[in-house]
Amino acid sequence: MEENQSKVKELGEKRRKGEITSDEARRELRKIGLGHEETWKDFIAYVVWTILCFLPAFAKGTKLGFLRFFAQLPAIQFPSIVVYLSIILVIAMIPLMAWFMYYNIKKGGCGVEDHTVILLKSGPYAIVRHPGGVAFTTIILTVPISLSGAVPFTILSVTAIVVILLYSHYMGGVEERTLDIPKWGEEYIQYMKEVPRFNLIKGLWNLRKRKQSPEKICQSTSVS
Repeated sequence: MEENQSKVKELGEKRRKGEITSDEARRELRKIGLGHEETWKDFIAYVVWTILCFLPAFAKGTKLGFLRFFAQLPAIQFPSIVVYLSIILVIAMIPLMAWFMYYNIKKGGCGVEDHTVILLKSGPYAIVRHPGGVAFTTIILTVPISLSGAVPFTILSVTAIVVILLYSHYMGGVEERTLDIPKWGEEYIQYMKEVPRFNLIKGLWNLRKRKQSPEKICQSTSVS
């Protein structure tokens, strides 16, 4: 593991100095088995989510006999304020998603959003360890509520939300154990202690405290 960490650190330094291209950094990362490679397993939870959320509407629209049970599932009605808040959350997560992608592409060293050779701890990563996961998961969770006026929100939709929550939490842990810690070791473990994985509110609160701490140190120094 230490050998891979030194290789990643070396790749990061070379990218900072412009000695290698982002494509070369990605190739080297894959060679040591620390490049993110998407497989069908990365999408299965979202396929399940799609089926569970939209099956009742599909059953009603097609009126197929063997889907009659799903067409008859009672829809859960939300107050207008809940629907509006869900729409606001969807819209609010779009800038966070764009910020995450920009940061990875511009500062991660590999020129793409899903590979990095530089440990990012500023920008959106100063708030949560997986800003892209927070944004995308929040959108996925709130879309069924936002569309509940047109697409029936049923017990299947609740199940879909639980599936996505569990999947996101599980995959976040897998990514850290198989990619992040092997890449950066103790530095990433320390980062984990300072920044939450997904808790956006806690992340913002911790960031506020970290920003206040230097100010307090400066004030106490000037008084003394």
